[in-house]
Amino acid sequence: MSSTSFPTSQYFPPRRRVWQACTNCRARKTRCDAAKPKCSLCVTQNVACVYRDSQQPKIEANTLILLERIQLLEDRIFAAPGFGGGRDENATHQPSGTGWQGDCGNDALEMEQQDSQILIPLSHTACANHVLNWPVVRQLLSDIAPTRTSHGNVLSTEATDIFFQRKPDQEARPFPPESWRISGFGDSFERYRCMLDSYFAEVNVFFPLLSHDEMLDILHRVSGSEGRDEESGHAVPPALYCLLLLVLCLGDLAPRKRPARSVETVEESQGSSAEPPYVQLWQKAQLLMGHISSDLTLEATQCAMLASIYMGARGEVSDSFHWAHATAVKCEALAKRTLIGSNENDVFSEAFRRLYWVAFIFEGDFVSEISITLPSGIARYEDLVPYPIQGALPGKSTETTTPRPEHASLDPAEELVAFQISTNAAIRRFLNHVNSVVYDSKDHFRMTRTNYANWLLRTTDDLWSYHSTIYRNLPDVLLSRSEEQQQPGEEASPGTSRRLGNHAWNIVRLQGRYYAGQYIVHRPFIEYVLLNMGHFHTHPCREAILERCRMCLEGCKGFIGVFDTNPVNRITCLFASGMVTFTMVMILRIATFCDVLREILPGDIEETILVGKRNLRKFGVSVGEFGWHLEVLEKLDAACRDRMAA
Repeated sequence: MSSTSFPTSQYFPPRRRVWQACTNCRARKTRCDAAKPKCSLCVTQNVACVYRDSQQPKIEANTLILLERIQLLEDRIFAAPGFGGGRDENATHQPSGTGWQGDCGNDALEMEQQDSQILIPLSHTACANHVLNWPVVRQLLSDIAPTRTSHGNVLSTEATDIFFQRKPDQEARPFPPESWRISGFGDSFERYRCMLDSYFAEVNVFFPLLSHDEMLDILHRVSGSEGRDEESGHAVPPALYCLLLLVLCLGDLAPRKRPARSVETVEESQGSSAEPPYVQLWQKAQLLMGHISSDLTLEATQCAMLASIYMGARGEVSDSFHWAHATAVKCEALAKRTLIGSNENDVFSEAFRRLYWVAFIFEGDFVSEISITLPSGIARYEDLVPYPIQGALPGKSTETTTPRPEHASLDPAEELVAFQISTNAAIRRFLNHVNSVVYDSKDHFRMTRTNYANWLLRTTDDLWSYHSTIYRNLPDVLLSRSEEQQQPGEEASPGTSRRLGNHAWNIVRLQGRYYAGQYIVHRPFIEYVLLNMGHFHTHPCREAILERCRMCLEGCKGFIGVFDTNPVNRITCLFASGMVTFTMVMILRIATFCDVLREILPGDIEETILVGKRNLRKFGVSVGEFGWHLEVLEKLDAACRDRMAA
């Protein structure tokens, strides 16, 4: 290939304006609009409009030689029979790699379209980490240097790094028990029955995944088979056996996690043996969880979900997040496999529907508070997996639908399952949408534009209207407290009736999601004010922006007030609630420090800040890492007092 035949246009795309001008415009040094067949100047002058090939920039001789050799090498590679795939002669004269690059481009476009279905951005900054990196916060906390990672100029993630650090007093994992069987464990069948009932009274009411009758049947099968012959315990599949162990484990843990019990009682009960029963049951379950970890079944996925709930109740945030992510990945794979294997629309069982949406909510709460770049893909099927059906019991252990027996009895709480899951899922999906639209790190360029405030006002008005509509249309039963709940399987006395209502802690969580949505939607206005303090007083939308700031602060106050309750329920994992509380208290404190925001502060702001710290201290009983966040809040308070005094 000679140097004269080198196609320079491949490497240097033609510039517009001067290089694409016609000869007439170029001679007159006039801007040419490059219209075809004649530009506007040539039309007005009624002269011929001629476009000549533009002269490309001069290439150095050595660079030209290198490019020629690369061109020859590419031509030889693509001409090879094993690589070209039967390319014709004309293809060799095409720019090298055109077909290959086109295929890659299509694949990349397809993957980009698939990723757009995941509303949580692939790269995002968690709420607490984002606020902790505000310039005003970093300035006040000058003694806390930002954490610089090995990935370049990545913002500090120290608000959540504490949860993934090895604890100084953390002991090595002990050897697993010799057997996973419950035979010879020392507890009677009645004791196991109490654990199972405790699970459905204390855990399943928040995460309605399982059927009481089915789990009781598994317990009967295990107890009966192992009572007759230890080896016959293999009659129960490993996944079902593991599911039973996790149910018993959580059933024993739940009453111990009730703050209503005195400290002396807890210490006395734990001091009677080396390890509590729930720890031993968890160790037995771990044996089977490793065995079924690669199983893509409904039961194995339910086990992963219960493992996440258990670790969250224990305050082990990183382990809980690991199992939540594993559950979401399995749910995505199960949904895909189910849709591939059936042409019907309604192909998902009630049990899978409950599992899918509980996992969706649980993982979403984690991801919003942890800066993570590993999407599970579960959100790709949020429009395909229906919400649970009201009053329907979970089907048998299968991914396909199974009819409910006519004689099956329903606990009144089952009638709330559809409302409870669908409402929380709708709010979680909405918050994911807010993260995608307002907080996407790839769209930060909008903040540098002059019309960003107007765009933000329009967008947040639509988002807030949607969110408030969800809450206004909630059934009254979701926000009304139920009477004293009876144990699962216990029949009501003749002639008595119970008023259907929701669990008190479920009401707290639902109200908390509403206020969290109000805060998240309007939080960008707080940041906008802080970044434009110098000229905000002349902003044309000043009053509208301050009104949105006020709504954000009111959302913070409402959320903190809702969780000012005793006792707090640790079974639901207090990590997300604690991180939101930490972020809200920071924002309220910064608002008292900012002159512009001080005029819109809600009443009793100092009392609200104290209540927020108190709530975080209560959450810290379960999640010990919140002690670090309390120290940061105290330092922030001291820094604000010093600056205001000066």
